[in-house]
Amino acid sequence: MDKSPTLEEWKELYEAAAMFNELACWRWMDDSYLFGVQDPESGEIGYVCVLGQLGEVLGLLAYLGPEGLDVYERLQSGELSETDEEIRHMQKCLALTFEDRSDLDKDDLAVIKKLGLKFRGRQSWPLFRNHEPGFLPWYLTGGQARFLTTVIRQTMGVAEGLRENRDLRIEPKDGHYLTKVSTTDGKEMVWADEWLKPNPLPAKEPPVELDEVRLKRLKTAAQRTADAWEVDFFCCPFIVEEGERPFFPYMSLYVLRKAFQVVNFSLSNRTEYREAFLESFLAFAEETRILPSLLYVSRDTVYDFFSPLAKRLGVDLKKVKNLPALTDAKEHL
Repeated sequence: MDKSPTLEEWKELYEAAAMFNELACWRWMDDSYLFGVQDPESGEIGYVCVLGQLGEVLGLLAYLGPEGLDVYERLQSGELSETDEEIRHMQKCLALTFEDRSDLDKDDLAVIKKLGLKFRGRQSWPLFRNHEPGFLPWYLTGGQARFLTTVIRQTMGVAEGLRENRDLRIEPKDGHYLTKVSTTDGKEMVWADEWLKPNPLPAKEPPVELDEVRLKRLKTAAQRTADAWEVDFFCCPFIVEEGERPFFPYMSLYVLRKAFQVVNFSLSNRTEYREAFLESFLAFAEETRILPSLLYVSRDTVYDFFSPLAKRLGVDLKKVKNLPALTDAKEHL
């Protein structure tokens, strides 16, 4: 596992952040300007956008790989909304934001003190975080700190180019993004512009393996309820502090569509949820000998999860835009 940044790595990162804040390129760039920076060490591409034109949040985000880019593109298209609570559980990026002193924790302040740095005023204190889906925003590793330093420096170069030439365009061309790529010339690192197509998103996970004998037995024994169920999977609004990094538990929630009554729920983590949610659903149905006549879902991932299961159990499955009963139950969490 990558270690925490050294004091020298922190020093370079804070120096780059201070220069970026002084440049204040959000005055002529907004978050629709997106370009890539390739990590010289890992080869991963961070897709960078500058924050701050509206003055609410100052800084930049580097969306990591095709998964990070997918969230950005869905936000830009309007498929996802920045006000959607789930967004904070989907981000995969490195972030630099400028905050008030009260927004930093003791570990952030300890590094600043060691470096002998001083910041004054609102939205002037650099905050660095790594965002991973399902986890609490967390501190940078050494590799992430080095890459974020590179991202900041390359962003300033792009911003200066845009300021000097307002006709310079960096919009994607035929699905290719302007990407800053490094090569080594002797001992010196040289950066060049390339138009690269992002890697495809990882393939969908195969359906969970089903026990056909168990399903046949359940289908025969269980009764169908008259009321349909609404079901969704989502991150809970509380954290579990287990392991090295706190995470948001992943929940499956079932609610009666007409009665607005919770039927069942289960908790897991984001890596093992498919097996856990399947077992929870089957165990509940076996214990109560009840199956819904119809399941309503709103997400493709939930639809894909239940599609083979519902087919074998003779349960209708319907994808809809809104789940009013389930939304009400989530709000009460």
